[in-house]
Amino acid sequence: MAQQVRDDLRDQMRNGTLAVGSRLPSEPESCEIYGVSRATVREAYRLLEQEGLVGVRRGAGRFVLPGATVVVQGSVNLIQSTTALLSDLGYDPRIELIGVTERDPLPEEATAFGLSVSDTVLQVERAYVSHGELLTHAVNVFDPERLPRPVDEMEWTGSVAEAFGAVGRDISAGITDVSAASLPEALIERYAVPQNTAWLRFDGPLFDQEHQPLWWSYEMWRSDVRVLRVVNRREPETA
Repeated sequence: MAQQVRDDLRDQMRNGTLAVGSRLPSEPESCEIYGVSRATVREAYRLLEQEGLVGVRRGAGRFVLPGATVVVQGSVNLIQSTTALLSDLGYDPRIELIGVTERDPLPEEATAFGLSVSDTVLQVERAYVSHGELLTHAVNVFDPERLPRPVDEMEWTGSVAEAFGAVGRDISAGITDVSAASLPEALIERYAVPQNTAWLRFDGPLFDQEHQPLWWSYEMWRSDVRVLRVVNRREPETA
């Protein structure tokens, strides 16, 4: 319920109902508006504060911060489906399967999936292309036992997130390390990518709503496609 309240308030920021500088309803007011407890409202507001969308003015309430509407309208959700994310950005993504292989898990993958070094993982390499342009190169690693369908029934040129969602396992959380990276030469040649193109690499696991691992992702994004905005804010000092 807290996430639903948070999402509704974010939508109001997106459509201009809550403009920059607007005061959010007080906790009692939101309890009445949404029919939820004060603890639920407080959690929804905490989530908005964590996202850098809302700030607290002591004695005055919570207000929409400068730049919040830009964050809501233009930011990229790090745990959103790649297909949905690219579509939301106005691209027409097509997934090309490059290869599917079995291999030994890396230590961090074994830890995330609860595997031993004698187990195997499934590595799926794919490219997201729009009108001939490479937008994203993704290497996703799965525990075969945790797939939503048997390996030979998986449709790797479709959305993996939707396949998991169909069995009630939605992406709920993720841990992502972001770094600058160079695209492999084989991909540069395959997709005729200009040599001066900058790329960002996103590495880390994704989890469902029960915090069970879905897959480990190694993704390369063209830097003009996936733009990150970092909000830095100093917390007010307490007396």
